[in-house]
Amino acid sequence: MSFRRILFADDDRALAALVSTALREEGFEVEHVATGLQAVQSFDRSPPDVVILDVLMPELDGLEVCRKLRRKSRVPIILLTSRGEEVDRVTGLETGADDYVTKPFSLRELCARIRAIERRVAGPAADPPEGAAEVLTAGDLTLDPGRFEVRFKGVQASLTRSEFQVLSALVRRRGFVLGREQLLELARGDDAVVTDRTVDTFIKRIRKKLRDAEPSFDEIETVIGMGYRYR
Repeated sequence: MSFRRILFADDDRALAALVSTALREEGFEVEHVATGLQAVQSFDRSPPDVVILDVLMPELDGLEVCRKLRRKSRVPIILLTSRGEEVDRVTGLETGADDYVTKPFSLRELCARIRAIERRVAGPAADPPEGAAEVLTAGDLTLDPGRFEVRFKGVQASLTRSEFQVLSALVRRRGFVLGREQLLELARGDDAVVTDRTVDTFIKRIRKKLRDAEPSFDEIETVIGMGYRYR
């Protein structure tokens, strides 16, 4: 899969003009909107390949737009925020965002982040590693990488790409403890922004979504001081 169309939502028109021009020079088609509500409306009219959202926008902020889009799509989402505190980054990940960029940022960095997500999405399809397409099973859990489906006791749960990759890494090495940095490297490669809170957030979301689908799910074990293990 190759990204072509970008939906960019930011109410700073001067910044938006610079970013849009830079992205078009990189070969992307860019639609810019200035409010969160316009972003949702544009997405519904014509879903893009990737969405870039400023967190602070009128009508609907970027976090709320992210929540709305995530309910209907797994489209990659990058958040732009002027606040660099860890709690803000974690909040963005908890809403379902795939990555975040803290303002001020370089246009080169933003393009690199987009390409990094593109590689994670397209890489397995373009050059599948040995066994990557196989259906994974662990007890009552089934993961189908080809269909991007997760089921526990036959009930399907909807995960983001990053969540799916984290869970797949745990299942492939079930019974073994994976540290936080090791888990993110296995799941996302060198493009990951590795922090303890990032992987904790992914695990929290995976547990919640699988328990929402099937309340008996309790297969991911926290090993204090070490990391996580799939039983």
